Amino acid sequence: MTDNIQNMKKHTCPACAAPLRINTKLQMYECPFCGVTYDYEYFREDDVLDRAERALRAGEYNSAAEAYDFMLTKEPHNFVALRGKIMVSAKAKSMHEFRDPNRLRSLNYSKINTEIDQAIFASENKSRDYFSKLKELVAAGKEYKDVIMNITKRREQRKLQGKKIQYYTRAKTQNYVDIGDKNTEVSVHPKDLISAAIVMYIIWCLLVVIMSLSIFSVSTTSTTTTNYYYVRHGNNIDVMIMAPSLNSDQMQALDPEYINSAREEIIDDSGLDEEIIVYRDPETKAKKEAEKKAKEEEEERAEKKKAQDRAGRIAIVAFLIVVPGIACAIYCMYMKKKLKQINKIEHTINVYSEQASEISDQILTHESEAVSIRRKISLLYKELTEIDPVPDMQNMPIEKRPGIARRWQ
Repeated sequence: MTDNIQNMKKHTCPACAAPLRINTKLQMYECPFCGVTYDYEYFREDDVLDRAERALRAGEYNSAAEAYDFMLTKEPHNFVALRGKIMVSAKAKSMHEFRDPNRLRSLNYSKINTEIDQAIFASENKSRDYFSKLKELVAAGKEYKDVIMNITKRREQRKLQGKKIQYYTRAKTQNYVDIGDKNTEVSVHPKDLISAAIVMYIIWCLLVVIMSLSIFSVSTTSTTTTNYYYVRHGNNIDVMIMAPSLNSDQMQALDPEYINSAREEIIDDSGLDEEIIVYRDPETKAKKEAEKKAKEEEEERAEKKKAQDRAGRIAIVAFLIVVPGIACAIYCMYMKKKLKQINKIEHTINVYSEQASEISDQILTHESEAVSIRRKISLLYKELTEIDPVPDMQNMPIEKRPGIARRWQ
């Protein structure tokens, strides 16, 4: 009797849930707080399981655990008490909660597996299969929890990748060049601007060349150099002939007397003139020679000036081509720098996009696993209910529950 009393010290007051004190003299339980007393018969088996069931459904897991412990002290193989301890460790008010995959995710697997292992060890053969199947169900719940955690983790990673892609996309557009005012502003890719700059420079060069050709295409005036033929007559040169390229017939037509006699004495054959004039006066000859020299000097100065003008025009053309070319090259180098930055950012975006795609594939794989595990949980729960020796008492009338427990003993 004393041993039984010691085993019942864990009872609590049904009124205030305070630990009951055993009055050995009166052979009764006594609550030190509310003063209520209970006889030992109050805590007989049926009442214990009934109060444990009530406490479990009310969420008073400590009270339920004490009642189940009290029952297991008397009957270590009691199926209802063993299962009740498992439900207490899972903080489950009913076994129906074990069919919900999301509910199984919230279990303390270390604690509940310890209780299941103890139940398997303490249970009889006919209930051992039930607890083994329940352990499989809990393990499936842990698998489901791990899969959901992986899905959540991968979604967070994908979300982070998406933010990175958005960040680098904004950075990419910042390297574009805005053209136009606020109302008509357009962002243009540097590559397009490089192409446009090169095309515009080529067009500019063509225009400069065309204008240069039109300016330089001046009508050329044929400059003739007079041929001076000095005809020796005797010891003196008394005849100067200015003539174009003359043949013998033309020479005879001018002055047969002198030309025929001095044909071999012609000493100069350079240049032409359109007029053929014969000067017999030495003074006229000297005057014409002076005019010739002045004219040659004037022509030489004109040629020098013409060369200077030509050099100046060439310099202007070179300036109009080289300076815009340098400006175009500098602009293209600046745009190329932006283009290089854009290419670098695009490479980074592609890397993050590939990673995001891989993460999405992993999410789909995990979601497929989650569906399979949910089906597995549903199947295991169905098998568990089929081998349940004592159906869950929550759906049974209270007056029948103790009897079921009693018949299972």
